[in-house]
Amino acid sequence: MLGHFYCFDVFIKEGRMLKLTIRSLALLILSTLLISCGKVSSGKPNSPTDFQAGRDYQVISNSQITPIIGPKEIIEVKEFFNYACPACYHFEPILEKWLAKKPAYVKFERIPIIFQPSWRSLARAYYIAQMLGVERQLTPALFKAIHVDRQDLSDPKLQEAFFIKEGVKQQEFESMASFSPGIDAQLLRSDTLMQEDKIVAAPTLVVDNRYKVDPSLVGGDPARFLQVVDYLIEKVRKGEE
Repeated sequence: MLGHFYCFDVFIKEGRMLKLTIRSLALLILSTLLISCGKVSSGKPNSPTDFQAGRDYQVISNSQITPIIGPKEIIEVKEFFNYACPACYHFEPILEKWLAKKPAYVKFERIPIIFQPSWRSLARAYYIAQMLGVERQLTPALFKAIHVDRQDLSDPKLQEAFFIKEGVKQQEFESMASFSPGIDAQLLRSDTLMQEDKIVAAPTLVVDNRYKVDPSLVGGDPARFLQVVDYLIEKVRKGEE
């Protein structure tokens, strides 16, 4: 059980508040109360036949989603996260174990999201690492530096020093950090996906761009979180709506 299992977006973004439904806010408050009081059931997780849309996962309402026509060979799973998010830090080792065992037909992608201004620099750090081909290597180190060593890696100078310490050449880092249209495009895509999928909590996993599992729906239980994701992956693979 993770005591702080989600980061919650209540920040003003580009002059407007991201609107939450009363239902989603109530679910977030309820799961927080259950976690803090230690009353979340520690019994066996629900069986896959018990999972229901609206209770265990949400169907993303998006006009760009096409109907499922028959079984799918490749299923995309996206994690919306940020290095600054404490819940994402605690979820990371659990997610890594899942990634090590995931089927080959599951294509996984991380999407760094921005709930407040300081998160943008850390989102850039992810894409810099990705462009340099070291994001898998540096992700655990970035989380540790921020949440254990308490380094403010949103500071550009400290971020550069971190990358150099981890073996990245200074010239390579500076060439990416100073000007990179590719990274700017990725940040724009992250913002767009966050708005389209109505991401208000982190970590959130999206399956096939049509199903969303966020921590408010799983009572703070990361094992159940991933069990729901596995169920949705197989649901899509079988061609079921």
